[in-house]
Amino acid sequence: MLIMLLAWEVIFWGLYFILIMALGFFGDGKGDEILLYRYPERFMWMLVIIPILFAFILFVQKHNKRALALNQRVREACIRPVSEGFTSFKWIMFRNVIVFMIIAFAQPVFGKRKSEATVENLELVICLDVSNSMNTRDITDDMSRLEISKRAMQQLINNLHGERIGICLFANDALVQLPITRDYGAAKLFIDEIETDLMANQGTNIRAALDVSRKMFSKDRTAKGIIMVTDGENHESNPNRVLKKIRDSKIQLCVLGIGTKKGGLVPNNPHRPDLGYKKTATGKAVRSKVNPKMIESIASKAGGKASMSADEFPDLSALLTQITRMKRTKIDNFDFDIRTERYQIPLVFALVSWLIYLLWSEKFSARLNRKLESK
Repeated sequence: MLIMLLAWEVIFWGLYFILIMALGFFGDGKGDEILLYRYPERFMWMLVIIPILFAFILFVQKHNKRALALNQRVREACIRPVSEGFTSFKWIMFRNVIVFMIIAFAQPVFGKRKSEATVENLELVICLDVSNSMNTRDITDDMSRLEISKRAMQQLINNLHGERIGICLFANDALVQLPITRDYGAAKLFIDEIETDLMANQGTNIRAALDVSRKMFSKDRTAKGIIMVTDGENHESNPNRVLKKIRDSKIQLCVLGIGTKKGGLVPNNPHRPDLGYKKTATGKAVRSKVNPKMIESIASKAGGKASMSADEFPDLSALLTQITRMKRTKIDNFDFDIRTERYQIPLVFALVSWLIYLLWSEKFSARLNRKLESK
């Protein structure tokens, strides 16, 4: 019985080796018509067959030995010896199920096929206000507006999926902190380093911020959007002209206002509020308040959307919804080749082997033998 089963293994794997040789498995891997496996390491699972095989043979031998030790009447009534040929065939079908399932799990791929796909392209520039007013702790005593804005930016990046992003910082002037990139890890590192003292010229210049942001985009024909995070104070010239350019260029603008209407005092040192607060020339403490009207005006003039947050954990659902809509404005269609998965073939063989294993019986085997002998 063991010799019969080992002979079947030699025949099976010999035929399989010839097949994969014919399909180019041992070739250089550069052609289209080459058999490959996505997970070849899963062939190691075949080793489980060896202990199962020996356990099966041992069980059959012990069963037959026990049956033959009984008298014929008891043997026919209770324990009958099994045919080694019959059980060998049953084992081969059961073993085929295991082998073909493992081959399917290794995910064979052979050949290539044409496929169509759509890519939704989007470039985003996060334009962050780093003026001194962003050091105000009016939302919570533990965090400034800037720290909350940085948290919101990190959360925003965690929800992106392939969009290219850049970062622009502004106060009285504006500068590019991070050019357009898909490196989200680098973007998060840059965000961690943002402080208000990065800008020597303080104030809030919305016009300069938007002008620098719109020039950061590539010349690719992709959807483009600016996400401005600010408390809405504007101490410089009117931004209407640059807002018109943004609208005409079909750059979509979202403005996120951070702060409370009640406002708070602006500290001299953002990390040491106990060192006092900024004062006017007349000695009065400077109180910074969020300016919702200014934020809504900026967004509406550019044809964009505005949202406000006075929470230490800003709700970005509206902003993310707007970003999703931005993505739908530009879709590129293209054709490409992908390798064709062939796991269905070994799965069919496994299913057929399982059905034969279930249906094959000694009565069926004996009936088949009689028919063959009569012919």
